[in-house]
Amino acid sequence: MDYKEDLRIIRTRKLLSATLLDMMEEQSLEKISVIDLCTKALVNRATFYAHFEDKYHLLTFALEELKDEVYARFSKDVKASTPNEVLLKLAHLTFDFVKDNKNHVANLLKHNRNEKVIITIKDSLTQSVKYQLGKFHSTFPHNVPILVTATAFAGSLVDLCLWYLDNVEKCTESEMKSYVNALFGRQY
Repeated sequence: MDYKEDLRIIRTRKLLSATLLDMMEEQSLEKISVIDLCTKALVNRATFYAHFEDKYHLLTFALEELKDEVYARFSKDVKASTPNEVLLKLAHLTFDFVKDNKNHVANLLKHNRNEKVIITIKDSLTQSVKYQLGKFHSTFPHNVPILVTATAFAGSLVDLCLWYLDNVEKCTESEMKSYVNALFGRQY
């Protein structure tokens, strides 16, 4: 017999996850209480504890969902003829993602620059870059393993996005894209 998770369980977990991320846009995780989270989500505290040990367990769940969303977005086919072109297009996709989700992503990172959030985003982007570069594995020789390249590139992109979010008043979107072109558009 196949076990299918009850839709009510899925809905409750997703509701709590979304509520936590929404609340994290306004304040740090440390300032969010389980009682406030449950009140905002309209979920009984006992229900919360039936699904999660504490708010950190919920954060792990929420970040896994965010990680899946990022991976799905960046693992779609990128039309490119060279690995460098793939990297440039992924860099543009990354900044478009930050721009499209600016309020959500920016506010989440503004109040919650903890290691767990940043590592989750970097890991997801690393896997996406690895997937995209893997398409060129047999046609383009490389001196650096794909995972090393993907890790370095993803880390750089996330750090650039954080810098951009901190300096959005000083740096326009078009300036940032020109910097990305200068950094990642040239042949190495």
